[in-house]
Amino acid sequence: MNLQNDRSAQSSGAEDLFVDLFAQVFGFEKTQLLVPEYPVRDLLGNSRFIDFAIKSAARKIAFEIDGPSHYGGMEFSVLTYEDDLLRQNSLIHDEWQVYRWTDRQLAHEPDAVKEQLAFFLAGIPGLLSLDDFLPKQSGAASSLDLRTHQQEALDWLATIRVQGHTLALLDHATGSGKTFAAIRDAQRFGPRVLYVAHTRDLIEQTAAEFRAHWPEVTHGRLLGGIEETDCDVLCATIQSISRRLSDFAPDAFRYLIIDEAHHAAAESYRTLLGYFQPSFTLGLTATPERPDGKPILELFRDAAHRLSLQEAIQRGELVPIRCVRVKTNVDLSRVRFNEVQYNRRDLEQTLLVPARDQLIVDTYLEHVKGRKGVAFCVNVRHGEELAALFRQHGVAARAVSGVMPNAEREKVLKQYALGQLRMLCACDILNEGWDCPDVEVLLMARPTLSRIIYMQQLGRGTRKSPGKESLLVFDFVDNPGRYNASFNIHRLTGTKHYRKGGLVVAPDADLERERALFERGEAPPIVLNLGLWAEDYEEVDLFNWQTAARDMLTVSELESRLGVAETFFWRKVQTGELQPDHRLEIGQRTYSYFRKDRLDEIRQQFGIEPVTADTIHKRFMDFCEDMDMNASYKPVFLRALFASVDAEGTADIESLSRSFRDFYAARSADGQFVERAKMRMSRIQDLSDADVQLLMLQKPFRQFAQRGYLSYGRDVARVRFDKRLWRCLSDDDRRRLGDIADANIWSYYTKHDPDAGGTPSS
Repeated sequence: MNLQNDRSAQSSGAEDLFVDLFAQVFGFEKTQLLVPEYPVRDLLGNSRFIDFAIKSAARKIAFEIDGPSHYGGMEFSVLTYEDDLLRQNSLIHDEWQVYRWTDRQLAHEPDAVKEQLAFFLAGIPGLLSLDDFLPKQSGAASSLDLRTHQQEALDWLATIRVQGHTLALLDHATGSGKTFAAIRDAQRFGPRVLYVAHTRDLIEQTAAEFRAHWPEVTHGRLLGGIEETDCDVLCATIQSISRRLSDFAPDAFRYLIIDEAHHAAAESYRTLLGYFQPSFTLGLTATPERPDGKPILELFRDAAHRLSLQEAIQRGELVPIRCVRVKTNVDLSRVRFNEVQYNRRDLEQTLLVPARDQLIVDTYLEHVKGRKGVAFCVNVRHGEELAALFRQHGVAARAVSGVMPNAEREKVLKQYALGQLRMLCACDILNEGWDCPDVEVLLMARPTLSRIIYMQQLGRGTRKSPGKESLLVFDFVDNPGRYNASFNIHRLTGTKHYRKGGLVVAPDADLERERALFERGEAPPIVLNLGLWAEDYEEVDLFNWQTAARDMLTVSELESRLGVAETFFWRKVQTGELQPDHRLEIGQRTYSYFRKDRLDEIRQQFGIEPVTADTIHKRFMDFCEDMDMNASYKPVFLRALFASVDAEGTADIESLSRSFRDFYAARSADGQFVERAKMRMSRIQDLSDADVQLLMLQKPFRQFAQRGYLSYGRDVARVRFDKRLWRCLSDDDRRRLGDIADANIWSYYTKHDPDAGGTPSS
C-alpha cells in the first residue's frame, strides 16, 4: 500500500524567505540554530508560538514575521495588534530579545534585513552552541589547605577526573600556591592552555610563573596592546579575550584556568565559559563568597559549555541509546523545505494518513508494549488522533501540546509520571522544559531537518532512572530526496553500521562487548526481548549536505580568498567556466561549494595573481583607480579613510564613519544633490549614526576587505590596512589616492546631479 496521499502545493512564503536571508548572513549550517514555531506562555498563561527562536543559557532571541494578512488584510485590527503587544511584552518580561520584520521588508528590502541581522546578532560568539540543553560539565570543589604541599591538590584533581569531572574549583588562601598547582596540573594535559584573570598585574605575574615552571613550550599574552596569541600557553585579561572570542575555535584550548573565579558572575566570564570547550576547566579563588549566596562552582556549571551527547553517555551522565529503524513508503521527496524546516502544510498532508499511524502503533505493540514511551507528532491533530488509536489498542495514552490549558497539561503529565499513562503523543511542548527520567521508548514519528529539535526530543528519554538499561529510539524513516533527509540517531552521531535494537551510543566497553556478541551470532537479552535477530545488519546512508560542504568554500569565500571582486566567480559558475565540487539546490536557488585544495588551480585557471607584498601595492592602486560608480560610496569612503587613518595604518571606526557621514550631511545642508533616490544615503537626514556606520561597513568597506586591503577588528572598533600594503604606501601615493577620490566624486555628481547638467537616476 502506498502511504503517500495527494496534496496541493502551498507556499510557506515569508518564513522561507527569512531562513534564506539568515543563511546568506550566517551560512547554511547556522540555520540549524533556528527553532521554528517555538512554544511559549504569555503573562496570562496562554499558549503562544514564536516564528523562529534561538535559545541558549545566556540569550533568548525571538524573530517574528508579520504582514497585512496577520492583521486581517488591509483592514487594521486593533484587537489583533493589542494581542501582539501582550505577546511581545510577555517575551520581553521573560528576557527574550525580540526582532520583527514584515513580509514586505523581507521581499523588497532584503539587504536591509541582512544588515540588521548581522548587527543584532554580532555579539553571539559562533551563534551559540547546538548542545546547550545537554548535561552540564561535571564539577567538583575543594578547600584543601595547600600551605604544606601542592601535591594534595594535584592528587585530588587527578582523582576527580577519573570520576568523570570536567571542571573544578580550588578555594585556597592567598599565597598558598594554587597557581603553581594549576600550572603543574595543566602540564599533565599539554598545550594549549588558556589562563584568564581580570587585571594586568595578575597576567604579567602568572605569565612569568608559566615561563619559569614550563620553559619547554611557547608563551604569550593577550592584554592591552599585546597580542601574542600564537603560542602554547596564553595568559589573557578577561577584557581582551572577550573581545577576541571569534578569533579562536571553541576547542582551541585543552585546559582553561580562571583566576579570581569569584568574579565569574560577570557576563564576560559567563560568555567565555559558555564559548570555549576545553577538556578541563579549573577555577582558582581565595574569596569564595558571592553576594547572591550561590556557590561559584554552580555558576561554573551553569555557564560552562555542555557535554556532547557522546561525552555525557561515556561519562555515565546519560543512559546508552539503542535504535530500531522503521522504514515506511511515505514519499518525502516532493515535500518542500528550506535549510531548517519542511514546509509544514506539505508535511502534514503527506504524513497524516491512517496507514502510517497504524504502523507506529503496531511497532510499539510488537516490540515494547507496556513500556513508558513518548511519540513525537507532526501537529496537534496528529497527536490527538494517534493517542486515540493507541487507546483503541488498549494502551493508556493521551496527547499533550502547547495549546492545552496549563491545568489540563499538568494533569496529564502527572498521570504519566505516576504510571497511569504509558504513552504520551506530544506536539511541541515536550521538546524541552519537561523531564520524566523513566521514559524508556521514543517514537520519532515527526521528521525534522533541525538537529536541535531532534536533540531536544532525544533528551526527553536519555535521563537515568533505576533499572533503566538504555533508551530505545524508533526512528520512522520515510523516503526523502537527496537533500531533505530528516535527522535520525545514526545521522546525528555519524554511525554508519546498524543492527536492529543494537547500541548506537554507549561507553566504548559496552559497544565492544555487544559487537563481540553479534559476531558470534548471539544477541544481548534486550535485543532478543524486542523480537529482533542478531544477524540483521545494514549500512545507513549518512549523506548530509551540511557535512559535505562544511570544509568547503562558498562562492563569496572563494572570491575573498583569491582577492577578486564580488560576483566574479558567481558569473564564472553561471557561464560554466568554473565547475563547483558540490552543488546544493533548494527551491529555485543553487549554491556552489569548492574544495580548499583547489585554490591554486582556480587562481591559475583565471590568471589571478596571488596577493603578496610585491603585488598588493599595484593591485590596490589599480582597484582605487578603476572604481565602480553605481554609487558615490567608494570614493567618499576612500577620502574619509585617508582623513582618519593614523601613522600605524589604522582608523577609529567612529571617526571614519563620522567623516563618511559628514560629506553627505554637508551636501544636504547646502541643498545639494546627495545621492540617487534608491540609495539609502539619499535620506541622510533620516539615518542614525549607527545606520550610517552599518551601511559604510556593508557597502564600500566590504569591497576593500573582500580583496584583503582592509580588515575590521570589531573587538577594538578599528579599521586596519593590511600591514604589507601600508608599508608600501608612500606620501605621494596617498596624495594620488586623494586626487583619485576627488576626481571620481566630481565625475559621479556631474553625471547624476540634475543641477550639474547630469541625468538623475531613480
